[in-house]
Amino acid sequence: MLLTADIGNTSITLGAYKNESLVFFSGMLTDKNKSADEYAQELKKLFELKGINKSDFSGSVVSSVVPEITDSFINALEKLTGTKAISVGEEYNGNFKVSILPVSHIGADLIAVSVGAIKKYKLPCLIADLGTATKIVAIDKDGYFRGCTISPGVKISLDALAKKASLLPDISFAKPERVIGENTVECMQSGIVFGTAAMLDGLIKRMKAELGGGDVTVVATGGYSRGIISCCETEIIYDENLISDGLKVIYDRSRE
Repeated sequence: MLLTADIGNTSITLGAYKNESLVFFSGMLTDKNKSADEYAQELKKLFELKGINKSDFSGSVVSSVVPEITDSFINALEKLTGTKAISVGEEYNGNFKVSILPVSHIGADLIAVSVGAIKKYKLPCLIADLGTATKIVAIDKDGYFRGCTISPGVKISLDALAKKASLLPDISFAKPERVIGENTVECMQSGIVFGTAAMLDGLIKRMKAELGGGDVTVVATGGYSRGIISCCETEIIYDENLISDGLKVIYDRSRE
């Protein structure tokens, strides 16, 4: 089996593939203070919960935007599985094509979602990744990465409101019933949820025009994507496993 891991600022997304099938999809919180041994112990417990023997793994692939823990997590994977992990970047990127910047300047997570989308969907394509940050990646009709937008994520925006505005409370992410909020919590939820959805609609419209107009596939992934895209006017495909699928493509191509 192949183990995929995407290390984000908030969480680590894990996937395990047996041949072409995704056997499990799970995650854990990102903790910059954990050692390789602590991550190995947490992974071991997760595998036991899923009924998977660590010796079943024949390889692993990691994308990370948290350099402080990348080496520790890779060491944990190697200790646990006994196989050498590959790290997405300039050397391992699944033949990722860039028209503007060197591959080394592109985040590993953006490489992984792009490779996954290019493999799975009709081009040109826009990929909205709604996690710690809200990102929209543009892939042109020839499969080249054209660039992206980066905005504060849903949780960052909610936390900033509660922290910087004395009279606004700390609230959880939830889709309100109406746009016009009737109390403080509804007002904040509406601003974040419908505001993010409107931002996506607007950015997607402008990015489609810059890609030349016409048919453009739009895909969304990331922890907040399902709740947000249900409020969008744009037709958007939800793909929970896109980054894991992209990591698998990168690993498979590294073996060719």
